[in-house]
Parts: sequence; C-alpha cells; structure tokens
Amino acid sequence: MPEKEMKDWIGRYRAGRISRREFVERASAAGLGLLATEAVLASVDGKKMPSHSHDHQAHEHNPNQTNVNPYIEWRAGEGIPIITDYSIANLRAVDVKPWKRMNASGSYIDLKGGEGVNDGYICEIAPHSKTSAQRYLFEEVVYILSGEGETVIRSGGHEQTLKWKAGSVIGPPLNAWRQHVNTGSQPARFLAITNAPVVIDLFHNTEFVFNNDHVFRDRYNGDPSFFGASSDKLHHKQTSAEESEQSGGVYTWDSGFVPDARAIGLKVSRERGAANSRIELQLSDNTMQAHISEFEVGTYKKAHRHGPGSHVVMLNGTGYTLMWKGSPKFSDAPDHVRVDFTEASLFVPPDGWFHQHFNTGQNPARYLAATWGGDGKWFMRALGGGGRTHRLGKTSIRKGGNLIEYEDEDPAIREIFEAELRKNGVESRMKPKGA
Repeated sequence: MPEKEMKDWIGRYRAGRISRREFVERASAAGLGLLATEAVLASVDGKKMPSHSHDHQAHEHNPNQTNVNPYIEWRAGEGIPIITDYSIANLRAVDVKPWKRMNASGSYIDLKGGEGVNDGYICEIAPHSKTSAQRYLFEEVVYILSGEGETVIRSGGHEQTLKWKAGSVIGPPLNAWRQHVNTGSQPARFLAITNAPVVIDLFHNTEFVFNNDHVFRDRYNGDPSFFGASSDKLHHKQTSAEESEQSGGVYTWDSGFVPDARAIGLKVSRERGAANSRIELQLSDNTMQAHISEFEVGTYKKAHRHGPGSHVVMLNGTGYTLMWKGSPKFSDAPDHVRVDFTEASLFVPPDGWFHQHFNTGQNPARYLAATWGGDGKWFMRALGGGGRTHRLGKTSIRKGGNLIEYEDEDPAIREIFEAELRKNGVESRMKPKGA
C-alpha cells in the first residue's frame, strides 16, 4: 500500500471524516491484513480528534421521549431493500441491491414472525470477489444458498479458513472478524439469521456493537478443530423434563461449521411426528440455537407453537405449512396463513401461533430452523414466556404444553392433507385416525 495513501487515510480518520469501520474496509480492500490494520489504528487512536461523523447514528443526549427504534433506524441507513411478509417463496430469487458496508449486494428480511427478536439478510457476492471484513456483537447463523467459496475467521491473533458450498452452515464466533470470499465463477449467495434487533436495541450505540475490540476467548481460542466436521462433533445429552421434553435426550452437533446441512445424518425424534428425525446445532458456543429436522414422504408433523423469531428455511422437499392464531382447533382460529414451500423457501411462525408442516412431495422434506433459543447449551429466560415456550413444544396441550397430538387435532387437518396428496399422486403414510 502506498505510504502517501495510508497517511491520507490516517489524517481523515483522526479528523473524524471517516469512521473506524470505513478505515478497516479501505485497508482490507487495499490488501492490508486485519492485524496490521488494528496495529495502525491502535497507534493513532490516542491522537484522534473528536469525531463529528454521523456514522452509526451518534446522537446527542435527548431527554425527551423519541419513540425511535435503534435497530430500525440503523437498518434504514444500510441502503438495501427490506422484505416484510409471512414468508419468502424462494430465497435464491430475491432481488438484491448494492450494499456498501458489505462490499456486496443484499436485502434485509423482516418477516412478521421475527417480531424484533431475530432478523435475517441475504448477501450475494460477485464471482471472484469478497465481502468487507466484518465483526459485531450480535450472533448469526449463516446458510449458503448457492455458490462456492471460503470464509476467513480472525480473532485474538488466530485465523482459520472454512471452505463452503451450497448447503453449508457457518456460525461465526461472537465479535470475530469474518470475511466471505466467492472463489467461483458464478455469484454466491447466503442467508444469515441474526439476533441484531435485540443487541442493537439494547445498547442503542452501533459504534459499540460494530467497533468493539473485546475478544471472547471463552468462545473461540483458535482450536484447530473448532470448525471441524468429524463424527466426534455429534454429542448425545440426557435431559430432564425441565430442560427438554424429548425422551431419550437430544443429539447436538457442536461445531462452528456444518459442511452440508442437506446431507448430515439425523436421529429419530418421534415427539414431533411420524417418521421425524432431527439434531440440534450448537454453533461456536453461541446463544442462538438452530436445529435440522426431516420428515418422510406422505407424512406431516404435529402442530405446536412457541415464541417469536424462529426462521425456518427449507433445505429440500415440497409441501406446505399451516399457521394459525388462537384456538388449537384450526377451523375455529380467527387468522390462518398457508405457506407453500419448496427448497429455499423461508417462513417465520408468529409469536404463539400454532404451525404444522406437511410433506406432499416425492422426497423427504428437511429444514433448518434458527432462533434465539432452544434445546442447546445456553438457556435464555428473557424471551417468550420465560424461555419455556420453545421448550414446551414437545409437550401436549393436555399437559399444559404447546403441542397438539394427532388424536387432538382438527379433522380438517387430515382432510386437507389427504386432498393434497391425491393431487400430487402421493400415498399417505399416516396411521388412520383411531388406529
């Protein structure tokens, strides 16, 4: 990098004409490593003049009620589209626009079931290009929709590179630098589900969220196997009724990386329905949880409900999901939403709405669900009824839980399903009612 150019950037940074983030992005684009960039910034921060930049919504104290939502205000300044609905039919077909912060293209996702708990975004990287290096104090679950490439993770002097393809899942460690690189000749696109709304609303200081130097060594210490994919990453955990209603405990994939979520082996889990299997994902010791679930051809899962924020992306399969509010009986509910899904569809059941997934296609249906909590290592009490709405999802409503057993469901549920199977020429594998 030319010395004159570096001096110019340092002068602009000291004068407050460019932010710390912009300095890092420019240095990265010019080929300067992150550790070297941080060393330069550390040497000049003591001499930096007070900044008058409006980046990161730096406001003077206002004693009056503003009704400003920090997350929504920050997101509005990102300059990319925002999708609001109950669902997205095909994430690969979503329109994206140039995204300056990421040096890529993108769109934000704010579906109705997110409700200020979790959000999402789509990022598309041009062929043989890379995003700007990013770090922040919110967590994310990244699912690769298309393309091939690698992600470089840097934190605390450690650096690791993950090679990914369509179907890969990445859980970047909290506040670690991450940079996504498209190594292919076609655009690469990924979906990220985050807890940014909660974090940005809590601190309402994006300089703190995006430019925080703290290294979470208790989460990531550079262990070479941290992003490993060997069989020993799958653990079985016995659980109590307080922890989870899943009899026999849960199986958890404990790693920062899943090479292919569409192909990873799952374990039988009949609590949620006939011919159902699943595993939990504990990604990079994050608090956000995810799980992968699959149900067989000609079957459907039991209806249940939980708190907001659970983003469900279909990995494969064809079918539909019914979502309804209020009454456990579908026909009596005041609000109904039907989502027809295929591979790369996304939907988010609203807070407390019952929802039920139906496979009407020729192949097993598999999805990845990511949210703020679940059957993982860390248990958040703060959201959704003391956190237990997610953990009562396998306990019958007869016992005070949030699951509707097959024998208790509205007869209309089975009638709709069988009619859909006939249209598709698929045979039902569900047991007859009363059997």
